[in-house]
Amino acid sequence: MTPDRPLEGRAAVVTGASRGIGSAIAQRLASAGAHVVLGARSVERPVGGFAGTVHETAEVIRAAGGTATPLALDVTDDASRRAFVAAAIEATGGIDVLVNNAGTALYEPIGEYTLEQATAQVQSYFLGPWRLCNLLVPHMIDRGRGWILNLGSSSVAKTPEPPYDRHLEYFGHDALYASLKAAVHRLTQGLAAELYGHGIAVNLVAPVGGVFTPGLDSLGLGFGPDHAACEIPEQIAEAALDLVTRPPTETTGVIAFSHRYLDDIGRPTHSLDGRTVLVDRTPRGATP
Repeated sequence: MTPDRPLEGRAAVVTGASRGIGSAIAQRLASAGAHVVLGARSVERPVGGFAGTVHETAEVIRAAGGTATPLALDVTDDASRRAFVAAAIEATGGIDVLVNNAGTALYEPIGEYTLEQATAQVQSYFLGPWRLCNLLVPHMIDRGRGWILNLGSSSVAKTPEPPYDRHLEYFGHDALYASLKAAVHRLTQGLAAELYGHGIAVNLVAPVGGVFTPGLDSLGLGFGPDHAACEIPEQIAEAALDLVTRPPTETTGVIAFSHRYLDDIGRPTHSLDGRTVLVDRTPRGATP
């Protein structure tokens, strides 16, 4: 383990790693030395109408000199969750880091949701992360260490207020999605307290605005890659790396908003392979 490879010898699970934020976080953790287990429904072929597979993410990681194991995972299906956790432990010998990222948001007016759609959103964004914690925490306790990182949302920090037409313009029909993300924020802080004595950190990272990904584009909010409300995925990936490499007893229960968090701690943003500084920052306590 070296300063530029703080995850050397450790294994990390990243869900929803076939594309977007999950793929970016997986690449950044791998660049820091982690053996990354990539979970998604899109294994060898894309599903859900989006490009990207975990095999493709694994190829990018390996090409950069990292180690990755792609596995099938449907976070809404409990048999899949249990099989994934067992396979991840078998492939790595033990899991140190869990990143709960998977989910495909559905923004619909309340009267147009079906119960099946709403149930799938609850499974994807809340029960899925809860269950993976439920399955992996005993394993982490046995190992004497662990880092759990949940993905949050800026929608939780931006409570709707008049004029409501502006909220609909920027966030669409996000009531269910934002409610589930609010639950994940509270779950994070509750588990941080519960697991503190076991040396397991539980933190949350969220974008300040939006990260332009195929998933965001599908919501039809009109955000392009150059929109002022969007940020590059490298920002949230860098914040994620920081949160899963700090001592668990020193940094837990943190709700971090990507580049604002990096600004606060003075950490530069690197490319996903870790080789290039994209946004330079002065480390906290250092002389500018």
